[in-house]
Amino acid sequence: MKIHILAATLLCSGLLASTAQAQGFVFGSAQPAKPEAAAAPSGARSAKVETAQRLLARMGLLREAPSGTLTPATTDAIRAFTTKNGLPATNQVTDGLLNSIRRVIWQTQNWSGGNYKGREKLVDAAGLREAQILLGKLGFDAGPLDGTFGPQTQVATEAFQESQSVTVDGLITATVLMNLRRAVNGVGASAKETVRLLNWPDYIEPSVLQDFEKEHGIRVVYDIFAGNDDLQTKIQSSKTPYDLVFPTANAVPAMAAKGLLDKLNKASLKNLSNIDPRVDATLRSWDKDGAYSLPYMWYTVGIAWNPKLTAKAFPGHAMDSLTNVFDPEIAKRFQSCGVGVVDSATDVVPLAAMAGGVPKWDGKNSSNAAAQVLDRLNGIVKVIPTDQFIDSLANGKLCVAIGFSGDAVQAQAKARGNVEYRVPSDGGLLAIDAMAVPANAKNKRAAHLFIDYLMRPQVIGKISNTVGYANANLKAGEFMSEAVKSNPAVVPSTTALSRSSPIPILSEQDQQDISRIWAKFSK
Repeated sequence: MKIHILAATLLCSGLLASTAQAQGFVFGSAQPAKPEAAAAPSGARSAKVETAQRLLARMGLLREAPSGTLTPATTDAIRAFTTKNGLPATNQVTDGLLNSIRRVIWQTQNWSGGNYKGREKLVDAAGLREAQILLGKLGFDAGPLDGTFGPQTQVATEAFQESQSVTVDGLITATVLMNLRRAVNGVGASAKETVRLLNWPDYIEPSVLQDFEKEHGIRVVYDIFAGNDDLQTKIQSSKTPYDLVFPTANAVPAMAAKGLLDKLNKASLKNLSNIDPRVDATLRSWDKDGAYSLPYMWYTVGIAWNPKLTAKAFPGHAMDSLTNVFDPEIAKRFQSCGVGVVDSATDVVPLAAMAGGVPKWDGKNSSNAAAQVLDRLNGIVKVIPTDQFIDSLANGKLCVAIGFSGDAVQAQAKARGNVEYRVPSDGGLLAIDAMAVPANAKNKRAAHLFIDYLMRPQVIGKISNTVGYANANLKAGEFMSEAVKSNPAVVPSTTALSRSSPIPILSEQDQQDISRIWAKFSK
């Protein structure tokens, strides 16, 4: 199969602790650490007022949309905030008031260590400083350009994310940095139109987005989702619809049945003949007529491990079995160095059912078997968020885990080869991530242009080189590294593939059962 991958090193992520006086003010004091700027005049539109309104709304103190003008509701919210926090009364938005609001949010929402609710999602100091500079160029005040993550940077990032109508979390991730670079250096305001993408974390080559923008004059807004349930929620709830999404192929039938997807206009796709018919045929085991989707990347779900750490924890033990994670007595041997599963219920639960003796998904029997397996693992096996899995494996925070083949390839690159991955000897899963157009998309023409662009061999080859997943393009091989053709984490052997079952199509009842099982397991 002419599908090859280069595992390129992506931007490293790491936790950055914020100093007590970072971002220009002292925690524990309502007073700013720099001279007070003039208050925003009443009735005039002000960026300070808009920021205060957004933050006060976030705290539940303001119920009108941020306008940038000092409305009566805003002054009431300010009065409520100052009273609640024992601050001098004011009806103006000053630097001191903004700093106080940021400080309260920072402290009450667990940002105090540059961390958000235990999630280590920040880029390194150089990337953070670059993000601060880029935010400034876009008109968002990120505070001092010091490479530390503090309240002003968090607030500025939230404002940028809101301006893009993407997921708002205030964190400087690799995706946010990629979006900031393109916002400054891409087509920006000169774009004649916009296409909005919703994809998995760490699943694109950034230059591809910017090259598309330059070639077509279309601005790309890029957002991410954590799993297929999250994807469907965002399609249904986003105020600004997405134009192109990347669901796992087994989720496509249910999404189409719910009316969430539109049929593709394949006649408009000039590069359709580049798709490998074998991969497309596999995709049709889920999307029967191929009406709603085309393959983006394909992969296996199996087991990854750090051989140095596992050799210490369990010398001489074979690592290519599901039992290393799903058998509690064996998993305990790796607990001290970290044993986990990726936070993707629809991938992990079917594997747990296989480990529980039900090799082919059949609904209730499989759900019951998986529940019994996972119930025995509470307190032993950790659930790793999808956007942390690569770094956790690469940085040695996990020594063995169930996850995606492409993520293991990226971890191999970051760990300089000290990560192994295999299709389990006792069975794995084969899956495809697809390209699909939501039914409520506003720019379906641009979505098809982007799909066609991704089907160019040199483009999809470049993406595969970065993300570590196999693509479905017959002609992409010449644009990929020869060094990885034999990597079993990328394209498993025929024997290994024969042990990989297509990820099952899940009924509505299956999905409810899996959600219930996962909620109990991951709490």
